Amino acid sequence: MARPLSDLVQRLSLSDEEALAIFSLAPLEAIGGDVGHRPEVAILDAITAEAGETLGAAALPRWLRAGRAGERPLDLLLAGDFPAFEAALAQRVAEVA
Repeated sequence: MARPLSDLVQRLSLSDEEALAIFSLAPLEAIGGDVGHRPEVAILDAITAEAGETLGAAALPRWLRAGRAGERPLDLLLAGDFPAFEAALAQRVAEVA
């Protein structure tokens, strides 16, 4: 996987299948690092890295999967609603900071 994608997947503890679904990637695109057509990867990598500094590395994966199915931050990513995910992450950071 491309470095920003790999870092993001590791930081959020995403499965390979989740990462491919979130960014609508074919496995070979992810392995080959062909994610330039998905600017969301770099943006989410940057904002989650920053949030991880405030929340702690272990807190991000727990937060991502917290809540009821259909209402979790992970569900926002899977739906491709990146602005809503960014807003939810900013809200979580503000609650902790």
